[in-house]
Amino acid sequence: MLRISPIRVLVGVLVGLYLSLHPAAAGAAKLILALGDDSYIPSDAVQGAEVKKELGEYELVEFAVVILSNVSYGGLPAAVQEGLSEYLGRGGSLLITGGPNAYGSGGYQAVASILPFEIRAEQDWRAAPFKPVIPLQPGHPILEGVTFRTVGAFNDLNPKSGAVEIAQYAGGGLGRGIGGGGGPILGGGTYQSPMIAERRGGKGTVLGIAFDLGQEVRSGWADGSRFVRNLLTYLVALSPLEPKPREKEQGGDERRK
Repeated sequence: MLRISPIRVLVGVLVGLYLSLHPAAAGAAKLILALGDDSYIPSDAVQGAEVKKELGEYELVEFAVVILSNVSYGGLPAAVQEGLSEYLGRGGSLLITGGPNAYGSGGYQAVASILPFEIRAEQDWRAAPFKPVIPLQPGHPILEGVTFRTVGAFNDLNPKSGAVEIAQYAGGGLGRGIGGGGGPILGGGTYQSPMIAERRGGKGTVLGIAFDLGQEVRSGWADGSRFVRNLLTYLVALSPLEPKPREKEQGGDERRK
């Protein structure tokens, strides 16, 4: 198991300190793009940052954070599908959450190389016995003040070499075996499945969550909203991307050079 670097821990500490001392300035020019299930993402998730639900007039590389929340890869705008590699290469932060339309079940094999998990089945959304989510990196900024509930459904993924595993399912309900057609089946030995992981992609960051974050927040997870704010505050702080300057309107008409 990889450990989060001291640099990342320091980033989290500095983010919290900066936001407490300069709340008006923090993230003033940053944008967050939320695609898919955005029902659990507050508009004021990060002080000064603005949440958008579509690209609109902006290019992908103008968003500090892009959230792909239980949305199939094929359902993403073409500009997002085609621009993710460049986006991460420029330093953007990408958050991918789980659900029946995510990871293998959502067609993310097309971008498997950027994921912080390994996809092991085309249909990987599974029901499982309710078990705890076990933090593996207690000093990680996204876990500050957060207690997880048990989860009973998630995308059944493998850890990926080079990624930092932040939390995992306690195991005991799913087994890994190979069926007659060569695909995985339930049964066999039990194992612990990754729930949260992070990896670098180019100059950017990809943070993956294997459970359906929106469903967990809506169903009464006491620390769900805090976890979402922790996630976005952390990812916004890591990303240098911001919108390009735009001409201001004067007298109802856009100024032109």
